[in-house]
Amino acid sequence: MNTRVVHHAVSRVSLAVLPILGVLVLTAGFLAAQATISAGPLSLYQVKVIYVVPSADDFVGLLRSHLERWDAVRITSQQEEADAILICRTESRIVPGKVVVRWTSVETTLVDRRSQRSIWKTTKSTALDARTLAEEIVEQLKKDWRKSASEF
Repeated sequence: MNTRVVHHAVSRVSLAVLPILGVLVLTAGFLAAQATISAGPLSLYQVKVIYVVPSADDFVGLLRSHLERWDAVRITSQQEEADAILICRTESRIVPGKVVVRWTSVETTLVDRRSQRSIWKTTKSTALDARTLAEEIVEQLKKDWRKSASEF
């Protein structure tokens, strides 16, 4: 048999296989993306390790210290180890009046690290001290976590 004919036949088969391989690769990528998207965020109860986004704000430190006392979850300093990321946005303002009051508002969001979707969110405000506000937020998270566990 002529080697030129064999080489030509092999190259024709290779060219015929390339589109099939391309379709298979695209399909596999699409299916993997669909699996990731359809998985959705974790439920609150599935969160076992939390990364608290650092901030210069003292309130985030208070919140973190209250979370570290909770036995149901672990706080990590490595974002890659976490199931979820806790983001805390605080705003403080002075309210003038007969007595000057410092009003603090906090929006706390727990985000699934993998899907980047929100799992839990609360907004609280107070004119009381920040320690009380941090306790209230952690107690709300615990309550919602337990409720999520009972639905699981």
